[in-house]
Amino acid sequence: MAQRIAAIGTFIRDTIITLEQQEVQSIGGLYHSCAFLASLTQPPTVILPCCRIGNDFHATAVAALARFGPHLSFELMQRVTQPNTKVTLVYRSAETRDESTSPPMPALGRDELAATKDCRAVLINLITGRDVELPALQWLKAQSPRPLIYLDVHSLALGIAPGGGRYYREIPQAEGWMHATDILQMNEKEAATLLGHGGGDADLLAFGEQVVANGPAICHITLGSRGSLLCYRARGAIQREFIQPEVPVKAVDIIGCGDAFGAAFLVHYLEYHEVPAATRFANRVAALNTTFLGSLTPELFRSHVRPHLPA
Repeated sequence: MAQRIAAIGTFIRDTIITLEQQEVQSIGGLYHSCAFLASLTQPPTVILPCCRIGNDFHATAVAALARFGPHLSFELMQRVTQPNTKVTLVYRSAETRDESTSPPMPALGRDELAATKDCRAVLINLITGRDVELPALQWLKAQSPRPLIYLDVHSLALGIAPGGGRYYREIPQAEGWMHATDILQMNEKEAATLLGHGGGDADLLAFGEQVVANGPAICHITLGSRGSLLCYRARGAIQREFIQPEVPVKAVDIIGCGDAFGAAFLVHYLEYHEVPAATRFANRVAALNTTFLGSLTPELFRSHVRPHLPA
C-alpha cells in the first residue's frame, strides 16, 4: 500500500520586498512544505495538500505543484469563493522581516481531518495560525489507528492587527496544541512566546525538555543560521542536542526555511526512525533553501539542493 503524507496549512500569494527593494511575486505558505515533501520523496509515496483555497488561486497552486511529479494528489484541497490569502513580506535584515496579511482562509474542521486518518503522517504547518481547528486536531490525535502528527507552530504565535500587520503574541490554548501533536517545531521567537520571555540557548533547551516531558515526544527549536535545538524522549530519558548546519551557504532568502526543515525531517524520520540523523538532514535542507530567491521549483531543487544531499 502506498505511503500517504498529508500537508495541512494554507497556500499564500506572497509579495516579497528584498533588502535591495526588489519586489518578487511568489507562491508561499503550504506550497513550501508540499514542494519539499514532493522533491524528497518518490512514488509510490503520495503527497496530499489538505486545505481550503480560493477559486482565484487554485489553478495557479495546482499547476506549480504538479510539476514536481505524479505523486502529488489534490483530492483534499477544497475550493472556496473567498479571495485567497495574500501576504506581503518586507525584509528588515538578512534574518528578520515585517509581515502583513489579508483575511485567512476558513479553518479545517473534523470532517476534513477525517480524510487524513489513513495517512502515515500529517504535517500541519500553521501558516495563518487559523488553518485548522484545535478540537479537530485533538479528535485526530485520539483516533486509533491514526497518522503521526507533526506540527509547526509558525503563525499560531502571531496575532493579526486591524490593518493586517502581524505581531508576536501569547499563544492561545498553547497546552492543548502541544498535547495534540507527536512532533513539535517552533523557532526561537515562537518559543519565547510560550516561555513568556526571551532567553538564551540554555533557557530554550530547558523549555524543550519541559515540552517533551509533558507532551510531544520530539521538540525542535530552530535557530536560523545557527541550526536547531533538539529535545526528544528515548531509552527512558530525555535527550538533548544542539545541531548546526553541516553545509556552508551564502544566504540569499530565508523564506520557507522552517517549512523545508519540517518536510525534510519528516521524510527522513519516516524512512529511518533516527531522530538526530533526521534533524541533521533537516538542517542541511533548510540551509540549502536559503541559497536561492523565491519558492522552490524542480529546477532549483536539482541545481541548489539535490547535489548537496547524501547519496
